[in-house]
This record gives sequence, C-alpha cells and structure tokens, in this order.
Amino acid sequence: MPQRANGPTVQWSNVAAKYKDENGTGLARSDNNNLIQRKYMIMHEAIEDAHKDENRSLKRAALTNTSITCNDGTHAGFYWRKQPNSKKWIVFLEGGWHCFDNRSCRARWLRLRHLMTSSQWPETRDVGGILSPHAEENPYWHNANHVLVPYCSSDSWSGTRVEPVGDRENSWRFMGALILRQVIADLIPLGLGRVAGGELLLVGSSAGGLGVMLSLDRVRDFLVNERKLQVTVRGVSDSGWFLDREPYTPSAVASSEAVRLGWKLWQGLLPEDCTKAHPTEPWRCYFGYRLYPTLKTPLFVFQWLFDEAQMRADNVGAPVTPQQWNYIHEMGGALRSSLDNVSAVFAPSCIGHAVLSKRDWVNLKIDDISLPAALRCWEHSTRQRRKRHDKLKRSTERTTAVQQAHPHSPSHSHSHPHPNANNQRHQRHRQRLQKLNNVAQASTPTQAQRKRNHLSKEQREERKRRRQERQRRKQRRRQQQQQQQQRKRENEAANNKKNNNNNNNNKQRRRQPLTAEQQLQRKQQRQQRRYQLVMQKEPKKDVQQKELQQEQPMEEPQKRRASNSASKLKPRQRVPRVPEKCNLRLLERCSWPQCNHSCPTLTNPLTGEEMRFLELLTSFGLDIEAVAAALGVDMLTLNNMDRTELVNLLTQQVS
Repeated sequence: MPQRANGPTVQWSNVAAKYKDENGTGLARSDNNNLIQRKYMIMHEAIEDAHKDENRSLKRAALTNTSITCNDGTHAGFYWRKQPNSKKWIVFLEGGWHCFDNRSCRARWLRLRHLMTSSQWPETRDVGGILSPHAEENPYWHNANHVLVPYCSSDSWSGTRVEPVGDRENSWRFMGALILRQVIADLIPLGLGRVAGGELLLVGSSAGGLGVMLSLDRVRDFLVNERKLQVTVRGVSDSGWFLDREPYTPSAVASSEAVRLGWKLWQGLLPEDCTKAHPTEPWRCYFGYRLYPTLKTPLFVFQWLFDEAQMRADNVGAPVTPQQWNYIHEMGGALRSSLDNVSAVFAPSCIGHAVLSKRDWVNLKIDDISLPAALRCWEHSTRQRRKRHDKLKRSTERTTAVQQAHPHSPSHSHSHPHPNANNQRHQRHRQRLQKLNNVAQASTPTQAQRKRNHLSKEQREERKRRRQERQRRKQRRRQQQQQQQQRKRENEAANNKKNNNNNNNNKQRRRQPLTAEQQLQRKQQRQQRRYQLVMQKEPKKDVQQKELQQEQPMEEPQKRRASNSASKLKPRQRVPRVPEKCNLRLLERCSWPQCNHSCPTLTNPLTGEEMRFLELLTSFGLDIEAVAAALGVDMLTLNNMDRTELVNLLTQQVS
C-alpha cells in the first residue's frame, strides 16, 4: 500500500519543467500543472480510500473451542473490531434461512454452500449499517466494539447437534446455539463486561433476528448470573418476525411444518418459558409473536409489513396477479396485528427484507423519525434511572437510619419527591435534614444513656483520649499563630528603627560610590522590605492556609499533579444525544405496500424496471378509476400525482 506523503508540498511548476514534448521543446506549464495535479489527486484519493477500507474492516478470529463447527465440520469463528475506549459491544448474527431435512440441506449445499462452511471465509469483512465505524453511516454506534458472527449452521442459531447426521455423501452438524455461546465466552477475555457499566447489544437479521429472540435471555443469564459480569444486555431483531400461516400454494410445505422438522433435526434449543407455554407444540416458539410474551430481556423489533422472506415461506411467488396481491395484503394486516403487544417496534409498510447491515439504513423513516433515532430512543428508555443525585444519596443515609429507628417520626411519613421536580426534591431534602436534627435534639436521656451503655470502658476511654488530643492540637495551633504574629510585630519595629537610622546616616554622609558588598546588601534590604509589605497586606486566612500547608507538605503536590493530569485529558468523542422526537411504537398507518416514501425501490419481475406506485396499485388489483372517484379527482390528475401526494390521500381515506 502506498504511504501517505509527509514532506513539503510538491511544486507543480518545477515538476512540469522537466517534461518535454516529442520535439524536445518544453510543454505548456499550465497544461502540465493540471495533468500532474490530477494524477496526484487521484493517487491521494486512492490512498484515502485504502485507509478508509482498512479502518472499517473487521478481522477474522477463530473460536477457542475448535470442536464447535459449521455444518460441514469446518471451524466456526467471528469477525471483530476493537474500540479500546468503549464499553459497548454490538454482536451481529447473520441470516440466511435454514434447511430442515436431508433433501433441503443437499439443495442448500449445492446452491448456498457459503452458508454451510467456513472454508472460503476471507481474513477481513466490511459490513455497513449498525456495524459501520463511520459516524455519517452509523451515527449512534460507530464507536462501539463491533462483532460479526457469520451464519454457517443452517438452524436459526438454535441447534445443538454435535454428531453428524445424514448419508455417506453428505453429513451435517447443527451447532448454532453452541457457536453463539462460545463467541460470547471468547469476547469476555477481549473486554466484554470486564468494566462496570458495560453494554451488549445482540443484533441479528432474518434467521439471525430469530436467533436473537431465541438466545437473548440465555445470553443474559450466561453473562450476568453465570459469569457474574456487570453488563446490560439488550436485543434487536431485524426481519426475524415470521408468521405460521397457511401457504399460498396448498401443496407447499408450510413454515410451521418446516420448523417442526428442523427442530428435531437440529436438536433445537428453545427458551424454557416459551416451551412451557406451548407444551404440545414447542416448535411454535420459532415464531416471534408466540415467543415475545415470554422474554424477560428488552427487545426491539424491526419488521417490514410485507416481508419478502415471509412471501417465500408462504410460497406466494413474485406478486404479479391480483390474487397474489390480495394474499400479500392480508399477510401485512396479520403481521401488523401480531405486533400489538410489542413495546418497541419499527414496522414500515414496505416490501423488503433485512436492513440493519445496509449502508442506507439511516434513510428509512416513519413519521419523520429515522430507524437509528428510534433505536437510540429505545436504548435510552431501557437504562436504569438514578432517583437521587450522588450527593443527596450520601447525605440522606443518616436520614434513612433515623427513619428506621423512629418509624413514627414525621420524616418517616414524608413521600419521595417527584423525579421531574428538582426544586421540590431539594426543598424536601432540606426539610428531612431539619427534621433529622430536631429528632436528634429531642432524644430522651434514657436513649442517650442506653447508647452510651453500648460502649465498653476501653472504648469510652479511647474516645476521651481522642477528644483531649484534638483539643491539644487546637491549642498548639493557636500558640503558633500568636508566636508568629509576635515575631512579625518585632521584626516590623526593628526594621522601622533600622530604616530611620539608615536614613539619618545617609543624610550626614556625603554621596560616595557604593562598593559591590554595599550594593548586594542594599539589594537584600529592598527584597526584605518588599517581603514585609506583602506580609502586611496578606490576609489572616492566607497565613492559616500556609500553616496548614506546612503541616501537610505531601497533600498539596499530589492535588496539583492530579489537577494537571486532569487538564491534559482530551475530551472523548461522544455520540449524539438522544433525539428530541422519540416514539417507541412506530407502525405505518398506511396499509398499502410501498406507500412509505423511504421504502426500497421495487422492480417489476417481468420487465426488470422500477415500478411506479400507481402501477403497483394496479397490479395489486385495484380499480384505479374507482380510486380516482373515491378521492374526488379525475384520471389525468391521478396519473400526474406524485407518490407523496397519492400516499397522503390514501392514508387519509384509510384513517
């Protein structure tokens, strides 16, 4: 890789002068300048791009437990990028559907071999979206520790089958759950949860999004309860919220039947609380709307209302007929209804699949709230709030103790301050302290005597000795101050008398040149007079502070060094604050596919061209003339209407 130039700027005129044309004459200086400058600009841009690619690449790492493998027995692993100054970790689980029997696994090996083996994994990976290290592409998590776990187990990250299964030619292992557990365990020595306040965001797309829901509580239990680490665990599921509907084609294998067969083949590990809720059909836990109510760890759900993977699972095919569009529209309504009990959801009315690893994920919006902003708001809402400031917490410890000792005191019945009323909180805190003093003063002699009786004779003598020692130190300090003041007054009187004598002698003596010794003596006298003037003007408080500095000579230099080191610290690069506009439940109001203006573009499967929204509605089976009549416009106006206006009209009609 070419190195970045650190030397002086190249003089384009000097370089151009060396170039000659075919006849030996000098080339035009301006043309040479432009030509050479363009070449150097291209070279520097290439260097910048190379450095940028190098900085954003994730490096490959193998699992410490080599017995945990992909489907074909090759070693599993992960890619990661370390950020030393961050306590936050993002672990991303890749997706890629699954296989559920020998036939489907053989077909997967022939067509999607990279999802079953690690033999062709590169040394570095470049992934965008929420794993990007650049703020313009990943505004809130660009400076986190990023981990990418490739998908090579074909079991939605739930398998525990160690022994190979299949025929002689093709035998497979399914260890998705074991791979994820080992990745989390290997990240602990690398820094995960080693510092208090650590955070883990478990993210996944498609089958990885389903794997997040299946593994979230188990990962949290492993880190917090088993390893005793102080780390907050959250989950984000991207396009992993599937429905167990009947397929569009009756002869096709239903999605519920596929996961039922796969659960046995993979020896799938499912959350215990969910299997208790579905004891006769535990494989139903592979469907998000059945699994979500049993989860204990915070989860954010992103889901396209018209998910392409759900269409493939239902075998609906490319939507080109009115019947297909009707089925898809019903699917969108069913998916919307299944998200009713989800506390944090982002569901645009688009046709698509997966988004968190795409570089343009920041452009997706609902009600002018982008997906990264919605995620940031949810993440902030799940953090624990401190009810009191640290200073208030320390100062109220005595109040709590008195309230426990005197349950009938007025301060005990005082209610907690409202978290948003800061002035009221401080006022009530002062009232509690005043009541504490009143209670202490109102203590009866019997109580005081009982408290003294708790101390032994040796303890009482020790306390008396300490009190006498404190009094002696105070007395010595007063004597030292008095002695210093007395010496200062004597020195002032002596100096004044000496100065008067010197002035009289100087008047009597004739002016004669001073010797070197006399000049040095006069200089010392001037310095001494200046010092005395400063001491006279110096307040008494400063004198006491100097005395304390003499008594404690080691404390001040340490404090000074600490302050100097603190001032040298550079401010850390921080992520933007929580957006002002937050909403944890963002579901598209419009029920038409592709009615969100930020949806990915959709192409016509027959022509390969991008479909206009009106063309999409026509293929959906709508009577466009009836739509125009319902909207109160003519066909010409409807055809010339842009997408935003048409969507707004349709949304108003639906609402």
